Amino acid sequence: MYHYVQDRAKSDFPRLKAMELEDFRRQVASLPGRYEMATIESALDFLDGTYKPSRDLCLLTFDDGLKEHYTDVLPLLAEHRIQGLFFLITGCLEEQVVAPVHMNHLLMASLDWELYTTEFQKEAASEAPETSLSVDASAAAITYPWDTPEVARFKYFFNFAMKAEVRDRVVRTLFRQHLGEQSRFAKQVYLSWEDAREMQSAGMVMGGHSHSHAVLSKLSKAELASDLESCRRLLDQHLHPQPTWPFCYPYGKKDSFNVSTVEKLKALQFGCSFSTEADSNNPGADRYAIRRIDCNVALRQRHWAA
Repeated sequence: MYHYVQDRAKSDFPRLKAMELEDFRRQVASLPGRYEMATIESALDFLDGTYKPSRDLCLLTFDDGLKEHYTDVLPLLAEHRIQGLFFLITGCLEEQVVAPVHMNHLLMASLDWELYTTEFQKEAASEAPETSLSVDASAAAITYPWDTPEVARFKYFFNFAMKAEVRDRVVRTLFRQHLGEQSRFAKQVYLSWEDAREMQSAGMVMGGHSHSHAVLSKLSKAELASDLESCRRLLDQHLHPQPTWPFCYPYGKKDSFNVSTVEKLKALQFGCSFSTEADSNNPGADRYAIRRIDCNVALRQRHWAA
């Protein structure tokens, strides 16, 4: 599971929590020596018990539909003939907006921490005086293991504890004040539909990552239907047909989706979906709760790095 993959020395946001491009390059070169590199078809056949690989399977997935997935990741995967699955936030591509979660990342990467959090709290108090900044520290640490406790608590508050409508107003205000209009950044941060089609033509698989990157389990039935139907409609409208359309849950922990989410995905003919719960997957595993290993775990434990 990958998100940002960047050459930080050349990045406009070098403080982003990104995998270094050179580390990714080494991982991609070393993976085929240890694993049978999977396609979406072989991975699902394995889960269904109809395919027995020669070695453990490894499938690479990339969340959020980021521009560097086209400019930097695609050439390396194509060079090594490895298929990647890329999950798109369709609202970001279609409407040229920046998802609140990414606004938060960009602001944290651009501003002094104390300045940003102080302004955020002040703006939140103005929008909703009843807003409480307290969160479950242990849950924050589990959800964001690569961050300091302070940053993990803030990110957990931002993504899970705060009312979404208040959070979005606050972060949009701060983003506009400090970084500018969303549309300019959306073109810089995300793939275009044309990029995504070119990636399909190069053998990559596109998937849905929702329309708005909301916590799907918190949406009403009508909101869930609207979000996932918009996501599927835009994938069908803008991309080449695919035998299988995968999905990836925003945030991805087991409490971020539920039975209603899965039922709607099946109704929309998404063939499988991926979580961010960490572990391997064995035959008979649930197609709609596929687990993944964070690329940074693999790097730090030297499972994949050369």
